[in-house]
Amino acid sequence: MNPKEILMKATRCERDKRLLESQHYYQLGIELLTEFLNNSKNNRIAKQYFEHIRQYIERSKAVDHQVAKLLKTGEFLNSIQIREDSQGHSYETLFGNYLEPDVHEIYLEEPYFQQPYQVGNLVIFLELAVKKCSRLKFIKMLTNRVRNDIYLSDIQRSLREKGIEFVVEKDHHLHDRKIALSSGIVIKIGRGLHIFKAPISEYSLGITDYDFRRCLKTDVDIWRSAGK
Repeated sequence: MNPKEILMKATRCERDKRLLESQHYYQLGIELLTEFLNNSKNNRIAKQYFEHIRQYIERSKAVDHQVAKLLKTGEFLNSIQIREDSQGHSYETLFGNYLEPDVHEIYLEEPYFQQPYQVGNLVIFLELAVKKCSRLKFIKMLTNRVRNDIYLSDIQRSLREKGIEFVVEKDHHLHDRKIALSSGIVIKIGRGLHIFKAPISEYSLGITDYDFRRCLKTDVDIWRSAGK
């Protein structure tokens, strides 16, 4: 897509309350349009497009404000304490009831994806989200570092086949863990998605059903966002 098409998509997403997707396309479109103007030698065209950029920047700021409210915690709903080596804490058991059909966007802060088991945890979470959120269209993940981008490319390709866009942005100062749903639920897990210990053996309980996995000690806090 060219910058105009990208910004038009951003506007449509804003209109449809798809805030994370709108934010992504506003940022991308403004960046590409600015780059085009910087390389343009036609002052008349540059002046014309500059006004458009200014308007889109203002719209982008409004969307940024709405996203910030969505990610900010408001009303406290529940807290779950996971004891060391305890079981019965799969993602579905912990927060699956909040992954409702009308959730159309998910925001995820998960700093580390360096080990294969960490990528596996992400896939398990995404499988649950796709299965339960029938209207899911956009997932944004903010992470610190990724050992192998091929993993993420494979995940993006797989989600795209389901009509879901998966965008990954890197922030090398990120340490927080958070899941935010477009429905206004914010889930904070002390260890993020990586709460499970390795199975005892290759054929023990917990290989596929993570309610049988032993867990690391951590807390799970669930909030309603300040924007809802």
